[in-house]
Amino acid sequence: MAVHTLSLETYRRKVLGCWLGKNVGGTLGQPHEGKPGPLSLTFYDPVPDGAIANDDLDLQLVWLAKLREVGPMITERDLGQAWRDSLTYPWDEYGLGKANLFLGIEPPVSGQHNNWFSDSMGAPIRSEIWACAAPGCPDLAAALAYQDGCVDHGGEGLFGEIFFAAMEAAAFVIEDRETLLDLGLSFLPPDCRTAKAIRICRERHAAGDDWLQCRQVILDQAGHVNFTDAPQNIAFSVLGWLYGED
Repeated sequence: MAVHTLSLETYRRKVLGCWLGKNVGGTLGQPHEGKPGPLSLTFYDPVPDGAIANDDLDLQLVWLAKLREVGPMITERDLGQAWRDSLTYPWDEYGLGKANLFLGIEPPVSGQHNNWFSDSMGAPIRSEIWACAAPGCPDLAAALAYQDGCVDHGGEGLFGEIFFAAMEAAAFVIEDRETLLDLGLSFLPPDCRTAKAIRICRERHAAGDDWLQCRQVILDQAGHVNFTDAPQNIAFSVLGWLYGED
């Protein structure tokens, strides 16, 4: 990867855009989570007074606090301890990962042992903090994402966070979409379900399918009965990026 210079002003602007975008999307989408789609949402209904609390953001604030306490050599054990100290989420991979932690099962095993939600989206949705902590350094962002994701995930859930974090970190200094997607994919095992779903999305876009056709092919070839399954949702994120007009 070429050497790039990132000004403090640009860094602050991109971090602000990242955080605002996360709040906007989470506040719009959370009330509809799990509903079969596609949905037709044009704006908030009703318009909220501010961002709503959600795990996508809350977890990253806990990680940020721990990162400020421990410093850049933060490990999965530090993040596991932060979970014990600060988080009470009982759902799915969160609850099973937390149960393992309190049984004395430490990361990276805590994310995989007896955890049938380890391929879910709980880790990919909290990738941005590592990109913002490692701007322009996708290798470092991916390593931090691994240490985070393995606390309560394994397999595809872990791959998804690594893919997002590496790509987001590179986006501080690279603007070309296809280059960023190629870079993100380079961090994944080529035969994993996440990589397959992303490739399907890109192929259908390149072939001229409209977004609804592309979405259906993703569901047909990489879909899962669990609406939080990471591969299909990561492919939907890429779909929005490829077909979005703004």
